[in-house]
Amino acid sequence: MGSLKILALAGVMAVSASALATAADYMPAPPPPPEPLGLKGSISSGVYLRGDIGVGYQSVSKYHQDDTAAFGGSFFGAAEGNHAVFGGLGIGYRFNNWFRVDATGEYRGGSTIGTNDIIYNPFAGVNQTNTYKGNLSSMVALFNGYVDLGTWNCLTPYIGAGIGYASNRITGLTDQGIVGISPTLGTAASGTKSGLAWALMAGVGYEVNKNLTLELGYRYLNLGDARSGSINNAFLAESYAPLKAKDIDSHDFRIGMRWNFGESDCCGPVERPVAYAQPTVRKY
Repeated sequence: MGSLKILALAGVMAVSASALATAADYMPAPPPPPEPLGLKGSISSGVYLRGDIGVGYQSVSKYHQDDTAAFGGSFFGAAEGNHAVFGGLGIGYRFNNWFRVDATGEYRGGSTIGTNDIIYNPFAGVNQTNTYKGNLSSMVALFNGYVDLGTWNCLTPYIGAGIGYASNRITGLTDQGIVGISPTLGTAASGTKSGLAWALMAGVGYEVNKNLTLELGYRYLNLGDARSGSINNAFLAESYAPLKAKDIDSHDFRIGMRWNFGESDCCGPVERPVAYAQPTVRKY
C-alpha cells in the first residue's frame, strides 16, 4: 500500500513538472527597453547648410559701344585679370554617399573693368582714343549638382556643375578722351544686365566630425554680360551709348563649410542601436 502511494505521488509530480515547463514555453517575452529621448523629425538627415568665401581671377572677353562701332572704331588694351572677392550661402541635400545637390546665392565685388577705344576723326584727320574705367559687382544664384568620388581618411574629392542666374552691375564708369583737340570727360550712370550663369567645379571635402565638413575647391564661373548706363559728356550737352562688357568669366578659388544634419559615413565607427532579440527559453 505504501508503495502505491509513493508511485501515485511521483506521477503527480511528473505531470506537474511537465505542465510547468509547457506554461514556461508560452510566457510572453519582456518588453524592449524604452527608446532614448531626443530630437526627431525636425530636419531630414540629408539636409545641409553651406557657406563659402573666396577670390576670383575675373576677365571680360569683349567690349562694345554703339557709337564707337558706328564710326568704325575698335577696342584694344582691355584690362585683364581683375580680382573679385565673394561670399555666399546655400542649402542642399545629400541623397547618398555619391550624389548631392544645393542651391546657392553669393555676392561678388571688388572687381574693376577697363579698356580703350580708337576712332578716326575725319574732321581732325587723326585717330582719337577714349579710356574707360569702372567697377563691376555681381549677384549670382546657382543650382548645383555634385558627384562625390569616394572617401579616403575622411577626404572626399568631388566634381560638379551648376546653372543659374547672374545680375552684373557696372558703377562709377568714366570715359576720358579727346573731342576735336580738347580733352573731355564722360561719366556714366550705373547699369545692370542680367542673364544666364553657369559653373564647373572640382575640389575636396574633409569631414571634421559627423556634422561638419570643410571644403577647398576650384570653380570656373561664366557670368554672362554687363553694361553701364548712358555716358554723359561733362563739358558738352551730349550723351553716348552705354559701354557693354561681354562674356565675363572668372577662375574662382574658394574655401567653405557644410553643416550636415545627418551622420557622416567617415571618421571612425559610429555606435548603432542593437536590435532587440527575445530571450532564449530553455526547456527542461
